Amino acid sequence: MKLIQKIKQKKETIKESFLKSVIYRIITIFLGMLVIFIVTGNLLAAFSIGFATETVQFVYYFFYEAVWTHYHDKRLRAKIEKTRKVDVNVDFDLLKDISFEFSQTDTYAKEAYESIISFFENLLKNETLAEIHKDIQRDTTYFELKHKDRSFMR
Repeated sequence: MKLIQKIKQKKETIKESFLKSVIYRIITIFLGMLVIFIVTGNLLAAFSIGFATETVQFVYYFFYEAVWTHYHDKRLRAKIEKTRKVDVNVDFDLLKDISFEFSQTDTYAKEAYESIISFFENLLKNETLAEIHKDIQRDTTYFELKHKDRSFMR
């Protein structure tokens, strides 16, 4: 979650990058012109060379900033995706334990009830789990009986 918040907080928009580029270039244009004027002593040369140089650098900086921001966001997204992947080893005993715990769940929300029923149905459809189907069916039946006359909240 921290990475997602980091992206939301630090993500720069194109508009912000453009404004940042403009302000930076205004400062560097005046500094460049000042240096050229000091070296050449020619005010016209300082303005023309300084302005041309800084205009090119402005365009370059804007695209550089856009590419950098895209690269940075892409790297953060990859890091988020990497942290979302979980390697889970599930064995029959764990599935039976989960099935039993779900059968004991007392829910008043229809969505939760349907989600648990769906979990049971998916386990029962899985042929690999055939040897524990009897336990799962027992838990399913118990869960359904527990909620048989239940009025669910809306």
